[in-house]
Amino acid sequence: MSKNRLSFWLGLLVIASMILAACGTPATDAPATDAPATGEVTEAPTEAATEEPTPEPTTRHGGWLDEIAYSVVDGQSAITQIGAGAIDLFSYGLAADKLAEIKDAGLCYTQSYGTYYDMIFNPYGNDKHEYDDGRLNPFSNRKMREAMNWAIDRNYINQEIYAGGALPKFLPITTQLVDYTDLVDVARGLEAKYAYNLEKAQEVVDAEMTAMGAEKGADGKWQYNGAPVVLILLIRNDGDGTRLAQGNYFATQLETLGFTVERKEGKSSELSPFWIGSNPAEGQWDIYTAGWGSSGLNRDERTIFQEMYLPNSPQGIPLFTENDSDPVFQQVGDDLANGNYKTLEERHDLMAQALPLAIEDSLQVWTVDLQSYAPFRCDLQVSSDVGAGVETTFMSPYTMRYADQEGGQVKVGTTATMFTDPWNPVNGSNWVSSTYVQNATSGRGTMPDPYTGLAWPLRAEKADLVVETGIPVQTNLDWVNLTFEDSIAVPTDAWVDWDATTGKFITAGEKFPDGATAKSKATIYYPADMFETVKWHDGSNLSAADFVMAMIETFDYGKAESPIYDEDVAGNLEAFLSYFKGVQIVSTDPLTIVTYSDNVSSDAELNVTTWWPNYGYGEAPWQAVAVGNSAVAAKELAWGTGQADRNTVEWMSFIGGPSLEILAKHLDEAIANNTIPYPEVMSAYVTAEEAAARYASLKEWYTARGHFWVGTGPYWLDSVDLNAGSALVKTNPDFPDLSDRWAKFGQAPLAEATLDGPAQIKVGEASEFTASFTYKASGDAYPTADIKAVKFLLYDETGATVYIGAGEATGEDGVYTLSIPADVSAKLVAGAGRIEVAAVLTPVAIPAFTSFDYVVLP
Repeated sequence: MSKNRLSFWLGLLVIASMILAACGTPATDAPATDAPATGEVTEAPTEAATEEPTPEPTTRHGGWLDEIAYSVVDGQSAITQIGAGAIDLFSYGLAADKLAEIKDAGLCYTQSYGTYYDMIFNPYGNDKHEYDDGRLNPFSNRKMREAMNWAIDRNYINQEIYAGGALPKFLPITTQLVDYTDLVDVARGLEAKYAYNLEKAQEVVDAEMTAMGAEKGADGKWQYNGAPVVLILLIRNDGDGTRLAQGNYFATQLETLGFTVERKEGKSSELSPFWIGSNPAEGQWDIYTAGWGSSGLNRDERTIFQEMYLPNSPQGIPLFTENDSDPVFQQVGDDLANGNYKTLEERHDLMAQALPLAIEDSLQVWTVDLQSYAPFRCDLQVSSDVGAGVETTFMSPYTMRYADQEGGQVKVGTTATMFTDPWNPVNGSNWVSSTYVQNATSGRGTMPDPYTGLAWPLRAEKADLVVETGIPVQTNLDWVNLTFEDSIAVPTDAWVDWDATTGKFITAGEKFPDGATAKSKATIYYPADMFETVKWHDGSNLSAADFVMAMIETFDYGKAESPIYDEDVAGNLEAFLSYFKGVQIVSTDPLTIVTYSDNVSSDAELNVTTWWPNYGYGEAPWQAVAVGNSAVAAKELAWGTGQADRNTVEWMSFIGGPSLEILAKHLDEAIANNTIPYPEVMSAYVTAEEAAARYASLKEWYTARGHFWVGTGPYWLDSVDLNAGSALVKTNPDFPDLSDRWAKFGQAPLAEATLDGPAQIKVGEASEFTASFTYKASGDAYPTADIKAVKFLLYDETGATVYIGAGEATGEDGVYTLSIPADVSAKLVAGAGRIEVAAVLTPVAIPAFTSFDYVVLP
């Protein structure tokens, strides 16, 4: 899936989201792309060439391409299909074991991090750790889940399944990204503690299973109430096959521990109804071979604990709500997610506290962080987020083109998860491959930087940010003006909550009669001509009503009194309200919105809430959401999977299936009644005439296109074939921006590190090592001015950290001295040792790591 099963609420406040990946690289399935062959493929570079600026300015608007055709492709055949001209790009990406084959085929490729795999457990259990039918669920016991860390040999998985091209993963934060680098001493310590130890795992399993009332039979297999304890392990067998291999490996380990394992193999579409769609209490599954991919480069992973473990996770998947987490972990995870800290040191300490608590919880037991390679024809230019890959790069469809050519069609291969779950903007599919297609059709207030994870203005013009004095925040880009104030008062007329009974916003004066303050005040300014230049694909002009509808839906969907209430998202709303302090529309011409919040990121650009009408799972005009709400209120459709199950109705799809006829009926009713949704609020932003025109445009669109997917992006969705697994988008000539607006994002300025120093260190004597950093692409020295910090660690032969130091710049670009004082070496013990260095870079959020082994002499 995509880590983007992030809730709409968190998404609004620019909290990083993860999306379910599909196949074997990102998180749900592997996508591929395909474009028409136009001559011989050029020599494959060491790294994929990304966008290069177009030398001549263009007059073209919308996408560079005329069309992008997406189709489902087996990752195993992706390289062959590109060579044959069947596809031009495999967007989902392939694991490192395919890199040599990509190079041998003469293809170009992107390289990225941000995809990771794990075993996710069904945590449901009553006070006896049982499912509703009386069967034992061993993994409702946190100690059992923790023990599985010792049962998995991550090095074996990396070497045998991924040919050494992955990184063993123990923790929810991405191995070797920014937060990992900051916490590397804590991380390395936990990795040593939870290193593969099957005997330790067996010891814990024996103790806990016995305590839960299970017994071992004569055959060495666990039994409960006279019946075998059978674990249902859902194993993905599509994509590149790596999850199948992981699943079978883990099944064997579980059998060694005394369990009977039912291996249920299937594609994402076949297994999703169990681990996502079923009631965890029914015990239809115990373990799933999960995969996740970042929805973008995440420079701040503080929300990951709430997202990936806690019952108030914004993922919107029922299994999370059933996890009975440790109260301390709950508090720490919520404090991080909500920004409840005053300094970076406090944040660091909370992160360091959360990491061991996460492993003790182990709702998910992580296995590997992948390096993913998306192959493509070398006459194609492809942008890729260095921390997430092609499919999760929002900028990718904006910049993809043929070199020195405007127009043409690109054929993209992707995975079967493109249509695993239904598409709807409020709580639909968040699979990586779905999101990739949707991004081509979508606009937004800001554009994520694929190299740094910061935000550039896309539709926004500028922003002002006021932060409470003492909170650590910095500006990186010049479109945000940052100031500090000792106290930030929330105006009494700001909207702070929602009354679902009256259909009105609750003001700060009503909810906080004694007054309220906030830690931040972010004002976003949109261009004066935006409502004239930005059009929905159905021809309607964007309007303030679209933004207000998005605000209302944020609250109403999680309110028990609402006719569209979904209990699965109530916890998300509660978490949002814990730090949201208010919003004001201070002007509609031009649109200017002020947001007050207690959730503050250390980067100013990530504190600007856009309120763009993207509902978390897609962009949509207000009238399309109103029609969907009408169907949900009538209990004929549901926005989310849990709501669909409880009401025994279809999980709503805007692009196919039985939902379309139901939505069309409710659209006709809205036309007949000229409905203005939430009239107590929306009537101030849309007239009866405007509502009639909006519904008429949507009706015309549906009649012509056969679906309700309407966006404002550089491409529009022309057609989908759910059975064949294909989609076609066409360029949007009415898009307000020139096609070359983002052409400056070329090859990411990644760095490589090397270490030089003595092969032997003598106890009690000072030593020095030299770390050098160069551009990965060219080999030239990396400018010292672009290196934010250099950190190094010493490890003893057990892997324990014995010293942490900072590198000192030598005056030569990219060269640092790592000094080990005599008093530090005096504490070393004779034997093997290792030094590891990491450089945090300013132009790109991927640190440069390397290590060096030495011997300690007495």
